[in-house]
Amino acid sequence: MRKGPNLFGIIGAAVALWLPPATAAPARDGAAGEAPARQAGEDRWVASLAITSGVTIQQQEGSAESSLYREMTDSLVPLRLPAEGDDLGVSPFVGGALELMAPALPIPTRPRPFASAEILSSFAADRDLALDGDPGCVRGPEPSAPCARDEDGSRRVAFGEDAANGQGTKTTGQVETVAFGANLGVAFPLELRGRQLRIKPSVGWINYGVESKGLVVDAECDPATRCTDTRAQPGFLRETVLTTSGSKRFNGIGPGLDVEMDTGRYGPLGVSLFMGGRAYAVVGDRKLRLDTSEMFTDSISDPGSDPPVLTDTASGRFEVEVDPWVFRAHVGIRFHWLGD
Repeated sequence: MRKGPNLFGIIGAAVALWLPPATAAPARDGAAGEAPARQAGEDRWVASLAITSGVTIQQQEGSAESSLYREMTDSLVPLRLPAEGDDLGVSPFVGGALELMAPALPIPTRPRPFASAEILSSFAADRDLALDGDPGCVRGPEPSAPCARDEDGSRRVAFGEDAANGQGTKTTGQVETVAFGANLGVAFPLELRGRQLRIKPSVGWINYGVESKGLVVDAECDPATRCTDTRAQPGFLRETVLTTSGSKRFNGIGPGLDVEMDTGRYGPLGVSLFMGGRAYAVVGDRKLRLDTSEMFTDSISDPGSDPPVLTDTASGRFEVEVDPWVFRAHVGIRFHWLGD
């Protein structure tokens, strides 16, 4: 998270340049950090609607392993090599929030408790967390070769299991589109260069989902050097394709801090700009686990007529684990209903 301060600095500079010149402050010198005389609406309950955008950042790890159980020999062997890896998920989002702020408390600094609820829409990419090979469909080693299952028997040169392309293992992760949040905090009013500000520490909750997909593609041929028919000789291919997908929702709680600046009032409507950041500690189980299997009864399982047909079972196991912390940075605009 070393880049966090740079991000906030850039956002703060952009907001400062964009803002119009401040109107004259009440009879005060406008020193930074000085408590203002009064803020609009501080003697009443104020509801507001915010539009916000930003990013969430979380490290994720993925793994995959697969095996093949042969009934004929009562043995369990690896199907593909295990794969594991990780990636930093940066998920842009836009969203909206409703906030209710209480009247100022009659104590020094006149703090104002507030509560808010929000809904976010993320635009996260699907990331490869664990990858081995190039899983897709089993095909020959030639460039632009079609899937082996689609060949018509016109192949001249046979290819074997080791030369077949399209084999491999993959586990992906993606943050789901919709997330929910809520915050409880206290707003402390300040005045900066004639502008009304609020420093808003809070405790927040977030609920978000992660979707994962697992894929294993393997080729087993009989004989091992001939995976498909050629013009001269027949071949046999057992193409194992294990696919699965699933999702899980996670909950996080943690501290946050927003800085909000009033920019104008239009009748009963007040407008402010804000920026902030939050950190959420994920609670509960942080792992998403997926399993899948496929059964085969074919000539590789049953090379002869006696014993009767036997069954092979291919299994895949995939796992995604999210980091204990989710970090968030955001900016936005808020519309307050201040009344008369």
